[in-house]
Amino acid sequence: MRVSRTFEFDAAHRVLGHAGPCAYLHGHRYRLQVVVEAPDLNALGMLIDFGEIKRIVNEQLVSKWDHAALFRYDDPLVPAVQRAQPDAPKRVITLPDNPTAEVMAKTAFREIAKVLPEGLTLSEVTLWETPDSSASVNLGDL
Repeated sequence: MRVSRTFEFDAAHRVLGHAGPCAYLHGHRYRLQVVVEAPDLNALGMLIDFGEIKRIVNEQLVSKWDHAALFRYDDPLVPAVQRAQPDAPKRVITLPDNPTAEVMAKTAFREIAKVLPEGLTLSEVTLWETPDSSASVNLGDL
């Protein structure tokens, strides 16, 4: 059995080296769907409480990425953005690769999977960059 919960957050990013407009810093209203599975229900008839999924995903990801700027670790804009405002270091997230929907979905999957309670499996994460464009990662992809 599977359950899912969807989250939304706003973030800026750019794709360093892109030949088109994605090379420029811009923002999106992202939507993240998290799908959790388990072979059996607990004593309350649930796989996991939806509130627990919310807590985990917010702690591991949404609280860090919401209203943040995501960059590839070596993007030359990182130091300038960090200097732009006093709290910028907490709102600048660097990733090992360009913060594409695919990389962000993979990163989200790894961050959430490592803290799920025992007996639960993260089966899929889908990240929508726009209402009609998304990237999905499932357990078999890693």
